[in-house]
Amino acid sequence: MRQLDRLAVERIAKGACFLGSGGGGPYSITPDIITNIFKLTDSVKVVDISEVPDDAYLAIAAGMGSPQGSQGMTFDTAGTVAFERLEKICGQTLSYVAAIEVGAGNSLVPMLVATQKNIPLIDANGAGRAVPTLPLTTYNQAGLAASPAVLAAVGVPGNPGKHCPAGNNAQQVEDWAGNLLTTDPDFTRYHAGAIALWAFSGKDLKTGTDKDATAIGGSLLLAEKIGAALETKTPIESVQTTLNNYPYPHELLGCGKVIAVKEEAVGALDGGTVIVDMGSYLLELPYLNEFLGAFIWDTPHPRYVLGPDMICCMTPAGEPLSNPSINEKFKQSGPFEMVIFILEAVPAMRKPAVFEQFAASITRLYPAFNGGFQKSATLTMEWHSPHSTPDDKR
Repeated sequence: MRQLDRLAVERIAKGACFLGSGGGGPYSITPDIITNIFKLTDSVKVVDISEVPDDAYLAIAAGMGSPQGSQGMTFDTAGTVAFERLEKICGQTLSYVAAIEVGAGNSLVPMLVATQKNIPLIDANGAGRAVPTLPLTTYNQAGLAASPAVLAAVGVPGNPGKHCPAGNNAQQVEDWAGNLLTTDPDFTRYHAGAIALWAFSGKDLKTGTDKDATAIGGSLLLAEKIGAALETKTPIESVQTTLNNYPYPHELLGCGKVIAVKEEAVGALDGGTVIVDMGSYLLELPYLNEFLGAFIWDTPHPRYVLGPDMICCMTPAGEPLSNPSINEKFKQSGPFEMVIFILEAVPAMRKPAVFEQFAASITRLYPAFNGGFQKSATLTMEWHSPHSTPDDKR
């Protein structure tokens, strides 16, 4: 067990924002969440996956909905209310809590639940990055039942909520939650809520390894190290040095200037495209809450990166950037410089079905796109991966 003090949590928020690939909740909500955490404790208890007993039960806690809508929300007690209602429905003590993904908000919401419930947080999540939908998580890939699930309203006294009964799969829970967030008066003010779901055992958590892992471990530790690197006087170089210990390929794509942000709401999700002038070419970053990939419009060799591989952004001064903050910066001051890294996703996410789901999400914004994993697209674009060259098709 580790004990995270306030500095460690603040660094995790920064690093998780970077690793969230544009999503996982806006960084702007983290100071209030951190304040709420440390009103109750001097440190947060964190355990590794291996430390969870087989017969113990846990659940996943997260914010859900529109990151733009949730800006300014503290998630006060909503996550814990959802967690306790789920516990009551299950009739099973939930002794641990874990994250659904990696991101500024969704790495801290379960931390707040852990503090309010006085239970340990597991350094585990279902993606190693932020993802647009529940079916994309490793929890779903492992075949775990997503429901029953409880969605509680944020910013509404008493955190009223609804529950999705057992038997519904991850896509059905996604559709149920999306409908509430866009039609139910308790949720439509912010188009955001706190959800608790995926109640399962420690034995299930530890089932599978590598590409078949139920959950991704170690993301909090990596986020803390990246957060510390972002605070140095040479943040770009320090992040690069930190990523040298990242076990999978990664690449500094470069520093460019954000010249346009096109917004397009897609259901309960924030959608759109960030356009970056990289000097010799344009970079387009489509997103549904988080980045789905990247179109590299290099005239001699147009190519694309496809999620779940990660597009991680920061300013040259070391500010981690999620899509809400990119939008806000551009609206306030116009074009600004942004540094872009590409990280290969963890093996448990790099499955053909996951790549195809990301590709299908891109087509919601770019109907002409029909590319996939290591597959040329009709937009005369080829697959691009970290450290690849024009002649390296891997």
